[in-house]
Amino acid sequence: MFLGRPWGPFGRVVFAYTFMDRCIKPAGWHNWDKSENERTACFYEYRCSGPGSHPSNRVAWCRQLLDVEAEQFLAHTFIDPDLDRPWLLQMMAIRIPASA
Repeated sequence: MFLGRPWGPFGRVVFAYTFMDRCIKPAGWHNWDKSENERTACFYEYRCSGPGSHPSNRVAWCRQLLDVEAEQFLAHTFIDPDLDRPWLLQMMAIRIPASA
């Protein structure tokens, strides 16, 4: 299993603090046989762990982020940018009863 494939130009994916099981291929990412997308894809990993986390075996066009680089992707406003209608906070507020 791959973490992602750039089916078009300018794809962006960040896996942060993710446990990756051994089903993840060591290369991590696949270019869908479109090498031109490797130049514009932003495929990042940050502090991932587990038997499927192989930073040294990843494709050359992905990156392991440094702490300072990862900050922008971990900020709440990156994940839920609309402060007037915060969909993520609203979803987190929905509680499913333990008896469900």
